[in-house]
Amino acid sequence: MLISQAAQSRWQIFQMDVKSAFLNGVLEEEIYIEQPPGYVKIREEKKVLKLKKALYGLKQAPRAWNTHIDIYFKENGFKQCPYKHALYTKKSGGNVMFIALYVAMILFLWVTMMR
Repeated sequence: MLISQAAQSRWQIFQMDVKSAFLNGVLEEEIYIEQPPGYVKIREEKKVLKLKKALYGLKQAPRAWNTHIDIYFKENGFKQCPYKHALYTKKSGGNVMFIALYVAMILFLWVTMMR
């Protein structure tokens, strides 16, 4: 709906794909994994690794990334939409910036309001 409104109103849209999004999340719980093939320490094959940050394929990775980016936006003055939690807005003078998140893709819409 936001893209449709932007197209009709001729708003500028910028898109960004965060390549390492799931690697930036901080884990809230302790998670241990087996040593990956090719990286097993000799004579310590039974030991496991404790993760300090999220990894791709980890069930908790999307939530950890979302929590990380949510805190960042709120600390920088963006307001989260109470109905669509992946939508943030920030007003500055006669301008409004919309940010929409979809997994690791971010859409930025910069709108100059008519006076």
